[in-house]
Amino acid sequence: MFGATVGFVLSYAVPSRYNRGPEGRWWERVRRVSSRLFGRVDEDGGPRPITDGEYAGRFDSDFDTVENRLYADGFIRNPMARLKTRDDIPEDGSWVYRDSPLAPRQIHLMLFENDDGTTDVYAHAELSSVNPLCGPEHFHGTGQSVREGVERARELYELDTSAAPTEPPEGSWDQPS
Repeated sequence: MFGATVGFVLSYAVPSRYNRGPEGRWWERVRRVSSRLFGRVDEDGGPRPITDGEYAGRFDSDFDTVENRLYADGFIRNPMARLKTRDDIPEDGSWVYRDSPLAPRQIHLMLFENDDGTTDVYAHAELSSVNPLCGPEHFHGTGQSVREGVERARELYELDTSAAPTEPPEGSWDQPS
């Protein structure tokens, strides 16, 4: 419950673009350091490889454009999210959408900037990490659905899915497809 409360305060106590929006990119540096440090105490809190099943698709837009669009569509930065890596390279952005600050579920998007000016999106749906009633279960992966998150991302955005390597699993990221 403590982690969810901290996440709620960090996400909603300072409701500005510089905390929650594109200008809050400084959170990504904080996440990289804190995730690596926390991973020394608890391996489940450290960086984890993103999975092929979480791949939702590719925006044919540069990273800055994608972040601005997500923010305009109601997504906010996800400062407490566990760091994801692709080929040992950390994600460039973590974004979340909740129907309200204390909504029980959220859609989590993880962004990776590509050298060709496109942005890859990985996704899953899960219990809210900032709702104190759901937070503890969120951290155990209860109720996570990669398929729900990937399908929702594809419904919201016209993503190029031609490179999708596999079907997303029904459950958590660590379940086989």
